[in-house]
Amino acid sequence: MTSNPRKLDGLARPDDDKPPVLLVHGMWSTDETLHELRDAFAQEGYPVTALRLPYHCPKAEHTEVTRAKLARARLEDYVGCIVEAVQKQQSPPILVGHSMGALLAQLTAARVPCERLILLSSAAPAGINGWGLSVFRTLGANLLRFPMWERVTEIGLKNIRYGVANAQSPALQEEIFDSTTYESGMATFQISMGPILRSRSAAHVQVERIQCPVLIIGGTEDRITPIRIQRSIAKRFGDQATTVEIKGCCHWTIAGKHFPQIRSALFHWLEARAKA
Repeated sequence: MTSNPRKLDGLARPDDDKPPVLLVHGMWSTDETLHELRDAFAQEGYPVTALRLPYHCPKAEHTEVTRAKLARARLEDYVGCIVEAVQKQQSPPILVGHSMGALLAQLTAARVPCERLILLSSAAPAGINGWGLSVFRTLGANLLRFPMWERVTEIGLKNIRYGVANAQSPALQEEIFDSTTYESGMATFQISMGPILRSRSAAHVQVERIQCPVLIIGGTEDRITPIRIQRSIAKRFGDQATTVEIKGCCHWTIAGKHFPQIRSALFHWLEARAKA
């Protein structure tokens, strides 16, 4: 877990009436991946913290020892880290996750109370089929790493251009690639087995235990967590969830050219819920 060192002109002072916000990054990422999202909440006066999942340091800081620890890190380890962060807050937080982080946010909200749950391009929970040709193509050579559960995975620039940031500019695609780090092969394997193991999977979300309102945002051109996954998650939550589909948007719903629209939808939902 890290503090928020980035400071921008125009940031609002945290509003005591607003709940704390915790952000959870996705695969191959660090807390700094979420800087635009973090700054957006800060500008709206929310006390916000971007969490760093265990062993998710920048590639240049990794050692053979930390890569080995990351390779075997489990979803349960990630969730335990987030649960601990939630429990340290003075009140239930708004929990926001992107991609794998959105799946982790659901798993966390099933264990500890949250004020709101915001899922951006969520990875598929167990029981929802997250596989497809575009997903295989985006994961690329990682699928050939055997045994996956004992190795780290990583993503290449061509895979980012195809399946993660396909609706973004070449400059942003390269920026995303430059900021990537390694990911746990074990966690990747656990998510991949979700459609088969279902309720016996570490990626199984006990939806009935999540009592807070849920916002689900996805892009219609997402190739690694396609919009059909977001629709399936929404069906599980029923009237508890609000779904926003961003036309033409890819998986990169935390920044980029569609972020102004995403930001507007996100805060409109929070303000409407606050007044309800």
